[in-house]
Amino acid sequence: MLQSISIKNVALIKNLVVDFNKGLNILLGETGAGKSIIFDALNFVLGAKLDKTLIRYGEQEMRVDAVFGMLNENSKLLLSELGFEDNEILLSRTLNNEGKSSIRINGNLSTQSILKEVGKILVDSYSQHESVELLKSKNHLAMLDKFGKEEINHIKETVKKLYSQYIEILNQMKKLGGDEFERARELSLLEYQINEIEDANLQPGEDELLHEKLKLLNNSEKIYQIISACDEYLGDNSNSCISLLQQSIALLSNLTGFDSVEECKNRLESARYEIEDIYQTLTDIKEQTEYDENEYQTIDQRYDLIKSLTKKYGGNIEKTLEYLEKSKTRYNELNDSEVILKKLEKQKEELLKQLSICCDELTEKRKKVANEIETKIVKELKELGMKSSKFEVNFTKLSSFTNNGCDNVEFVFSANKGQEVKSLAKTASGGELSRFMLAIKNIFAEIGSAETLIFDEIDSGISGETGKIVGEKLHNITQFAQVICITHLPQVACYGNEFYFVSKFETENETLTKVEKLEGKEIPFNIARMIVGDNVSDIALSQAKEMINEIKSK
Repeated sequence: MLQSISIKNVALIKNLVVDFNKGLNILLGETGAGKSIIFDALNFVLGAKLDKTLIRYGEQEMRVDAVFGMLNENSKLLLSELGFEDNEILLSRTLNNEGKSSIRINGNLSTQSILKEVGKILVDSYSQHESVELLKSKNHLAMLDKFGKEEINHIKETVKKLYSQYIEILNQMKKLGGDEFERARELSLLEYQINEIEDANLQPGEDELLHEKLKLLNNSEKIYQIISACDEYLGDNSNSCISLLQQSIALLSNLTGFDSVEECKNRLESARYEIEDIYQTLTDIKEQTEYDENEYQTIDQRYDLIKSLTKKYGGNIEKTLEYLEKSKTRYNELNDSEVILKKLEKQKEELLKQLSICCDELTEKRKKVANEIETKIVKELKELGMKSSKFEVNFTKLSSFTNNGCDNVEFVFSANKGQEVKSLAKTASGGELSRFMLAIKNIFAEIGSAETLIFDEIDSGISGETGKIVGEKLHNITQFAQVICITHLPQVACYGNEFYFVSKFETENETLTKVEKLEGKEIPFNIARMIVGDNVSDIALSQAKEMINEIKSK
């Protein structure tokens, strides 16, 4: 539940701390005193957008902190799924004049999206100008199923299991090529690719050898001329390098008994052998560089083929050959899969029949629960003064199965006689919407709710006996959640457990909002003010006390 909220520099609020308790917390005060500002601040710290124009005039930044404690088990579980294991949640948010916001959860920086998720778990806010989660059609099916409890959950589990098996079979069929047409198409493509690669008879490293050969052929004339020129220096003529080395070695052979000379002679012999080998290699290169147009075209075409294949199948010859082996394996799998596919197709058809039967059963159970919800909500609405209201649960069938059946559900509503039922967000006024949400929460409260429920002027447009019923229903909800409510009706206020009086006052330079917790005699006195105004008579005070005592005696 919300234990306290601290508000700084929001509109008329400069620095305010309010501590709340469990049960029904009633906010009293004149219109314009700042009651709704408190709710705006709370919604802001829960992740809602807030215009920076609400930053108090003359200040640079607004800040709101909210502490939630005494969490119920459902909230703890949902918060743990978001990574919050603490028994207390501290939310902090700031907004400055430049529009920059800072968010912290339990002291750690967080994001607006996470803050919103946490906020949904902690608070349901029902103000006249806000959309709320329960009004969103995407949540209606889950609400209906919760209301149906075990009767619906049992068949839902069966549907979920069958759907999971159905998806598994589809995945297996996809791995085996899908249906007959898809399998034939893939087989044809694989056969073409396999033949294309095998016909090329690729050899590892062949592309590099061909590339080098093409370079030689492209430069054959230049290579031939230069190597031919080298023959004069390296060849067999008397002035060649090799001939001169031989002569030098022969001369040094006449000197014996000198180790240093012998070493030099040996080194010259090694040099001669190395140069002779170089000369022979160059001679071989020269003999191979004779340009042949036919040879060039053959090599060039082969090289282009290899480039084309490797671009399509892997980037190089080695990866292309790997692709070939994988394609052969896949081809064999598909060729052998016909029998398996027929078996899977039969299983799929059987599962679809079972799914159809179970989904129809689930739909029927949901419609039965929907009738019960419709009856209860219409009864609640009539008790709340909406005598001509209509409420229906609309069903539409999805085009395909899901693990949640094949139903789409939307709650539709009409507040007035002769008015067509429409989406909740489109048809109800602020006061009607608040009372509708009160009716919804009353019948759904036992099956799970947020820690705290906020109702902003839920008594708008009602009075007398209807107001008393609203108060009673708000009090009923406190069995399952904390309720904070702004009201102008004494019949509603009398059901409160805690009371807060919101007022504004002026100093020499500014107008401020303050909140005072009411105790003892202050409570009936302020309820009497709601009956007769500021001039409270003994009769009005006695009437207020009587209203409070009547409720306490129940």
